[in-house]
Amino acid sequence: MNTFNKKGFLMLVISIIITGLIILPVCNSASINIDKIQVFKENETTDYQGAGKSTEYWALLVAVGVYYNNPDQDRPSMLEAVDKLYSTLLASPNWQADHIHVLKASQATTFNLIRELIWLIRNEGKGDMTLLYITTHGAPLRNSGGLPMDLPPKDESDGDDEVLVMYYGFDRWYDHFTDDMLKFFLRFLQSEGLCMIIDSCFSGGFNDPVAPGKSSEIERSKAEEFTQGFLDDISANGRIVMMSCQEEEYSYGSLFSDLIIEGFNGWGDLFGNNDGINSAEESFDFAYPWVVLFSEGKQHPTVVDSYPGDFPVTYT
Repeated sequence: MNTFNKKGFLMLVISIIITGLIILPVCNSASINIDKIQVFKENETTDYQGAGKSTEYWALLVAVGVYYNNPDQDRPSMLEAVDKLYSTLLASPNWQADHIHVLKASQATTFNLIRELIWLIRNEGKGDMTLLYITTHGAPLRNSGGLPMDLPPKDESDGDDEVLVMYYGFDRWYDHFTDDMLKFFLRFLQSEGLCMIIDSCFSGGFNDPVAPGKSSEIERSKAEEFTQGFLDDISANGRIVMMSCQEEEYSYGSLFSDLIIEGFNGWGDLFGNNDGINSAEESFDFAYPWVVLFSEGKQHPTVVDSYPGDFPVTYT
């Protein structure tokens, strides 16, 4: 495990966050019933930080897919995608079942996502490889009057934070995971490489550059300006971040997830360097044109790649 100071600091911060969620006034006047938030049992952690250990592969896979009191928002394809990704990883020899946590359906609350991110932070370490996958509805953050909101830190060039909608998110305002919260937890990861995949509408707002060669210089300049703060947080440690669409676009079904997973299943390497390794980069390059084609040009996945070389995900 990491040092006591790191764990102690994390637990203090999370206690403050959770306390804030409980005591903040509820905008829609609905009371917060913490008993209804399903919480995982405490996860056991193992010391994988020993000297000379081989590279460990860790994954946290999150799919909401169903939404409390809002069945019209349910997307069964999200649950199918996360199950498919889990099976794909386990079929590769570099992945172990006890190194992969899956959070989905009614368990996929903000509170539980924080707990699972802490599990990931406590277990991964230097020299490891980490994959974080999240699929749910995404939306710009708005106040009760429909105006854009940029919660502290004030870091959005368009004045608008982006949020991932968790299980209670359509019924209760507090069950959202913001881009700033995600950036905060990413800072604690020590892995040699991180592959983060987010499949949601407006997901490009978390990481908004357009893929190289697929945009004008003006568009690329605007995207780079928007995401500079985000890149400052993640680029130093060698990470690739893949989003299903640009900031102002919708994601259609689980199209992006399905094609990325097919890339991990072998199609990425087949259309890549054919070296027996399905990398994140190869899978994105495989998925991109098909997503654009099948969405009739309405959805354009985005990527920022600061990992040196190719990020290995699965082996064939």
